[in-house]
Amino acid sequence: MLQEYDHEFAEFLYYTPTRIDSGTPFWLVRAGRSTAKPGYRIGPRRIECYSIHFVRAGSLMVEYGGQTYRLQAGDAFCMYPNRTYMYYKPSDDHSLQLTWLAMDGSGMEHMLNLAGFHPEEPCSRSRWTPELANLIRKLFTEWKEGKADEVAVALNLKGLLYQALSQLVSSARPADESQRTTTIKKSKASQWTEYIEWHAAEGITVQQVAEFASLNRTYFSTQFTKLVGLTPAEYIAKVKMDKAKQMLSGTSAAVTEIAYSLGYPTLFAFTRAFKNYCSMSPSEYRKQHQV
Repeated sequence: MLQEYDHEFAEFLYYTPTRIDSGTPFWLVRAGRSTAKPGYRIGPRRIECYSIHFVRAGSLMVEYGGQTYRLQAGDAFCMYPNRTYMYYKPSDDHSLQLTWLAMDGSGMEHMLNLAGFHPEEPCSRSRWTPELANLIRKLFTEWKEGKADEVAVALNLKGLLYQALSQLVSSARPADESQRTTTIKKSKASQWTEYIEWHAAEGITVQQVAEFASLNRTYFSTQFTKLVGLTPAEYIAKVKMDKAKQMLSGTSAAVTEIAYSLGYPTLFAFTRAFKNYCSMSPSEYRKQHQV
């Protein structure tokens, strides 16, 4: 229910991140909705997180970075951490209504890029869709009523937040397509390299990584090399050798144990691969670098 404040009628919702949230790329911080009074003006101000403001009705003026933007019903703008913004109702508007979602987390800026928002271009047109409005309505209801089980509430809110962000990604403007394509490609490359980093020690092959990427091996190898700068085989070798060097310098594990731990079938195969990569034997590397 909306309550009256100095410059608006508003509802504010606040969320304390749980341990479940802190282990994920992003999470909710607060949210709300409002109907502006005459003279509505916020800022100049900075916030510590990311906040998407949706114009549900009326129009809104946003000032940022020396630029002034006028948003209409359906548009949105995103506030980024530690940047100065000011927004207000223009004098010729009498029906401004807003909804906002504030979020944080190490993966938040990347997700916002996919959704068509950028720090230097915080405004985006035609984002408040019926599908998104329905999801956020459900999110608010769960937020207000789901108090019995903290873990269940956290998971439900996160699920609805992910669905809302998915809607924003799918509705990103065609004008953003070039940048979205570049961002998506980088995201895919990150997924491929992370897959290799997690499983290189299990002896995975380039074919297995290509299957993970759902691509033909030849096409996958071409795309991987273009985006990462190394062939998939070279990247697998790099990951394994980096792990080998860490174990040689930072542990007392026998060289044979290291070889098997990294997926090599024999000590000879590991020693040969290490010599080819580092121009010295594992034992020589350990003598020079062991702490």
